[in-house]
Amino acid sequence: MIGWGTGARWALVVAAAFVVQIGLVTQIRVFGVVPDTLVVLSVCAGLSGGPQRGAVVGFWLGILFDLPRPMHPLGISALAYLVVAALAGVAQAVVLQSGRLMSIVIVAACSVFGVLVFAVESAMFGGHAFANPQFGTILLTTALVGAVLARPGLRLAGWADGPDVRSVAK
Repeated sequence: MIGWGTGARWALVVAAAFVVQIGLVTQIRVFGVVPDTLVVLSVCAGLSGGPQRGAVVGFWLGILFDLPRPMHPLGISALAYLVVAALAGVAQAVVLQSGRLMSIVIVAACSVFGVLVFAVESAMFGGHAFANPQFGTILLTTALVGAVLARPGLRLAGWADGPDVRSVAK
């Protein structure tokens, strides 16, 4: 269970990240692809606050991201973000205990894994994500964006978690 302060900080971070993704990031193209910063923040939440926190934050970021995208089934991003954020939290807590460089690699790799999970889910619902001719570029862009935004994302997640949570953001 989290306190009101932590919940309020995370609500603020989730809302702000959603607005930035929809209002600003959708206008940016990296190698012709719109970056997905929300999957990066989901992974950072898992690394910072553990698997349960990552799953909850990933779910809410994914649900919000699915709302303005009617071409995808509602909840498909939520499930993908939830899974990768929880896995990142488990990896951090159980296996890795990573330093700064390793946390950047983990964020990039888990972000790419999130895109792959999304593609598999999409295929289960009749989507054609794997047939997209830019699929490789999407994965590369996701890895680069994850690596670039890992440290700021971890710092933001550490702030939202509050001072009582030991985070890799430090």
